[in-house]
Amino acid sequence: MNVFGRFIIMALFGLLATQAHAQYYAGPGQVFTCRSSGYQQNYCEADTRGGVTLVRRISDSACIQGRTWGYDHRGVWVTQGCAAEFMLGDRYAGGEVIRCASNDYRQNYCRIDSRGGVRLVRQISNSACIRGRSWGYDGRGVWVSNGCEAEFAVGYGPGDGPGYRPGPVYGPGPGYIEARVVRCESINGRTQRCNLDTRGGVRLANQLSSSGCYQSRTWGWDRDGIWVSNGCRADFAVGAYGR
Repeated sequence: MNVFGRFIIMALFGLLATQAHAQYYAGPGQVFTCRSSGYQQNYCEADTRGGVTLVRRISDSACIQGRTWGYDHRGVWVTQGCAAEFMLGDRYAGGEVIRCASNDYRQNYCRIDSRGGVRLVRQISNSACIRGRSWGYDGRGVWVSNGCEAEFAVGYGPGDGPGYRPGPVYGPGPGYIEARVVRCESINGRTQRCNLDTRGGVRLANQLSSSGCYQSRTWGWDRDGIWVSNGCRADFAVGAYGR
């Protein structure tokens, strides 16, 4: 066998070895890094059935869900230089997911064992679902009002249990910082970024558009600000979470 033939065989063995040792990420709560090198698209294979959350951007290039990163049944993809840490399974966190709706803007209780905590994972209604105003939970279960309809993860974890008591609207409480409200609008369906300091967290306060504003689908945020798309226009409370 000539030198060229031996080179081809070695290259094939090297490729197979690389594939054999390729990392597959699985398990709720696992954090991993996915990088777009040379601005090319890269896939990081993972079990994404429980959802994926961007935890921390580590690249200079922006990481915008739906544009420079996203996920499907294969795993997480990044492109255009995005590099970030992602967490698996944060959407459900091992708990039961229930749907609760406020019909005709009346308050409705969905009875469930909420001792493990509750978290909103997907807003379904056009009416905003704002914790402490149009949804919440206590020992009886999850309550919704003012037209809020959403999916909630029950049993999210001990750090978010029923002892939580929000202040008036976005008023500060122990461990919380005062929120400010900013408006971000997608005009003519285009993606729009509103750059600001989001270290205190972001939540949707008031939807203004007839087009739905759904987190991770038509709006989201990272450390550089808020993004909206597909006609979503809304007021957002910035600094609504604990430090």
